[in-house]
Amino acid sequence: MGQINVREVKVTDYNDIYLLNQELGYFYPIEKVKERIAYITQNTKDIILVAQQDNEVIGYIHGSPYELLFSDSLINILGFVVKEKYRNTGVGNVLINNLECWAKENGYSGVRLVSGFDRLNAHRFYQKHGYVNRKDQKNFIKIFD
Repeated sequence: MGQINVREVKVTDYNDIYLLNQELGYFYPIEKVKERIAYITQNTKDIILVAQQDNEVIGYIHGSPYELLFSDSLINILGFVVKEKYRNTGVGNVLINNLECWAKENGYSGVRLVSGFDRLNAHRFYQKHGYVNRKDQKNFIKIFD
Protein backbone atom coordinates (compact mmCIF):
# COMPACT_ATOMS: atom_id res chain seq x y z
CA MET A 1 0.00 0.00 0.00
CA GLY A 2 1.31 3.45 -0.95
CA GLN A 3 1.73 6.54 1.17
CA ILE A 4 -1.42 7.85 2.87
CA ASN A 5 -1.75 11.61 2.91
CA VAL A 6 -4.18 13.22 5.38
CA ARG A 7 -5.46 16.71 4.61
CA GLU A 8 -8.56 18.84 4.95
CA VAL A 9 -11.36 18.17 2.49
CA LYS A 10 -11.69 20.25 -0.68
CA VAL A 11 -14.82 20.81 -2.76
CA THR A 12 -13.09 18.95 -5.60
CA ASP A 13 -13.23 15.78 -3.45
CA TYR A 14 -17.01 15.63 -3.86
CA ASN A 15 -17.12 12.58 -6.16
CA ASP A 16 -14.98 10.43 -3.84
CA ILE A 17 -16.99 11.64 -0.81
CA TYR A 18 -20.23 10.79 -2.66
CA LEU A 19 -18.98 7.23 -3.23
CA LEU A 20 -17.78 6.86 0.36
CA ASN A 21 -21.17 8.05 1.63
CA GLN A 22 -22.78 5.20 -0.32
CA GLU A 23 -20.58 2.74 1.57
CA LEU A 24 -22.11 4.18 4.77
CA GLY A 25 -25.59 3.63 3.28
CA TYR A 26 -26.26 7.29 2.45
CA PHE A 27 -27.41 7.80 -1.13
CA TYR A 28 -27.29 11.60 -1.13
CA PRO A 29 -27.20 13.25 -4.59
CA ILE A 30 -23.70 14.02 -5.87
CA GLU A 31 -24.43 17.70 -6.57
CA LYS A 32 -25.71 18.13 -3.00
CA VAL A 33 -22.54 16.50 -1.61
CA LYS A 34 -20.54 19.13 -3.50
CA GLU A 35 -22.76 21.91 -2.07
CA ARG A 36 -22.49 20.52 1.49
CA ILE A 37 -18.68 20.37 1.37
CA ALA A 38 -18.57 24.00 0.23
CA TYR A 39 -21.08 25.11 2.86
CA ILE A 40 -19.52 23.23 5.77
CA THR A 41 -15.95 24.28 4.98
CA GLN A 42 -16.92 27.95 4.50
CA ASN A 43 -19.55 28.43 7.22
CA THR A 44 -18.80 26.17 10.19
CA LYS A 45 -15.97 25.34 12.58
CA ASP A 46 -16.18 21.66 11.56
CA ILE A 47 -13.08 19.75 10.51
CA ILE A 48 -13.29 17.20 7.70
CA LEU A 49 -10.10 15.24 7.12
CA VAL A 50 -9.60 12.94 4.15
CA ALA A 51 -7.15 10.09 3.65
CA GLN A 52 -5.74 10.20 0.15
CA GLN A 53 -3.67 7.62 -1.64
CA ASP A 54 -2.28 8.48 -5.06
CA ASN A 55 -5.10 10.71 -6.38
CA GLU A 56 -7.97 8.92 -4.68
CA VAL A 57 -9.71 9.87 -1.44
CA ILE A 58 -10.08 6.52 0.34
CA GLY A 59 -11.63 7.69 3.61
CA TYR A 60 -12.83 10.65 5.60
CA ILE A 61 -13.67 11.68 9.14
CA HIS A 62 -15.95 14.63 9.95
CA GLY A 63 -15.68 16.28 13.36
CA SER A 64 -17.91 19.06 14.64
CA PRO A 65 -17.64 21.16 17.81
CA TYR A 66 -20.00 19.77 20.46
CA GLU A 67 -20.91 22.39 23.01
CA LEU A 68 -22.91 21.49 26.10
CA LEU A 69 -23.92 23.18 29.34
CA PHE A 70 -22.71 20.18 31.35
CA SER A 71 -19.37 19.36 29.72
CA ASP A 72 -16.23 20.95 28.40
CA SER A 73 -16.07 21.36 24.62
CA LEU A 74 -15.84 18.13 22.65
CA ILE A 75 -15.55 17.16 19.01
CA ASN A 76 -18.45 15.06 17.78
CA ILE A 77 -17.67 12.61 14.97
CA LEU A 78 -20.51 13.02 12.47
CA GLY A 79 -19.15 10.78 9.73
CA PHE A 80 -16.29 8.31 9.46
CA VAL A 81 -15.71 5.86 6.62
CA VAL A 82 -12.86 4.06 4.90
CA LYS A 83 -13.30 2.55 1.44
CA GLU A 84 -14.05 -1.14 1.88
CA LYS A 85 -10.95 -2.49 0.13
CA TYR A 86 -8.73 -0.36 2.40
CA ARG A 87 -10.33 -1.37 5.71
CA ASN A 88 -8.10 -3.08 8.28
CA THR A 89 -4.99 -1.56 6.68
CA GLY A 90 -4.46 1.32 9.14
CA VAL A 91 -6.32 4.07 7.23
CA GLY A 92 -8.94 4.44 9.97
CA ASN A 93 -6.19 4.62 12.60
CA VAL A 94 -4.49 7.44 10.71
CA LEU A 95 -7.75 9.39 10.34
CA ILE A 96 -8.92 9.09 13.95
CA ASN A 97 -5.42 9.85 15.30
CA ASN A 98 -5.21 12.98 13.13
CA LEU A 99 -8.66 14.12 14.29
CA GLU A 100 -7.72 13.57 17.95
CA CYS A 101 -4.47 15.53 17.51
CA TRP A 102 -6.34 18.36 15.82
CA ALA A 103 -8.92 18.39 18.65
CA LYS A 104 -6.22 18.53 21.34
CA GLU A 105 -4.32 21.28 19.51
CA ASN A 106 -7.53 23.31 19.26
CA GLY A 107 -8.45 23.09 22.94
CA TYR A 108 -11.14 20.39 22.92
CA SER A 109 -11.38 18.09 25.94
CA GLY A 110 -12.20 14.92 24.01
CA VAL A 111 -14.04 13.25 21.15
CA ARG A 112 -17.49 11.64 21.20
CA LEU A 113 -19.53 9.75 18.64
CA VAL A 114 -22.56 7.57 18.18
CA SER A 115 -22.40 4.25 16.36
CA GLY A 116 -25.15 1.92 15.20
CA PHE A 117 -25.82 -0.91 17.67
CA ASP A 118 -25.09 -3.53 14.98
CA ARG A 119 -21.71 -2.12 13.86
CA LEU A 120 -19.64 -4.48 15.97
CA ASN A 121 -16.41 -4.08 13.99
CA ALA A 122 -16.66 -0.31 14.41
CA HIS A 123 -17.26 -0.77 18.16
CA ARG A 124 -14.11 -2.89 18.49
CA PHE A 125 -12.16 -0.26 16.54
CA TYR A 126 -13.33 2.54 18.87
CA GLN A 127 -12.64 0.50 22.00
CA LYS A 128 -9.13 -0.27 20.71
CA HIS A 129 -8.62 3.49 20.47
CA GLY A 130 -9.69 4.09 24.07
CA TYR A 131 -13.34 5.02 23.51
CA VAL A 132 -15.80 3.87 26.17
CA ASN A 133 -19.45 3.03 25.55
CA ARG A 134 -21.26 5.28 28.02
CA LYS A 135 -24.86 4.40 27.23
CA ASP A 136 -27.18 2.73 24.77
CA GLN A 137 -29.80 5.02 23.33
CA LYS A 138 -32.32 5.45 20.56
CA ASN A 139 -31.70 7.99 17.80
CA PHE A 140 -34.70 10.13 16.80
CA ILE A 141 -35.01 12.47 13.82
CA LYS A 142 -37.78 14.60 12.37
CA ILE A 143 -37.41 15.68 8.74
CA PHE A 144 -39.35 18.75 7.67
CA ASP A 145 -41.26 18.54 4.40
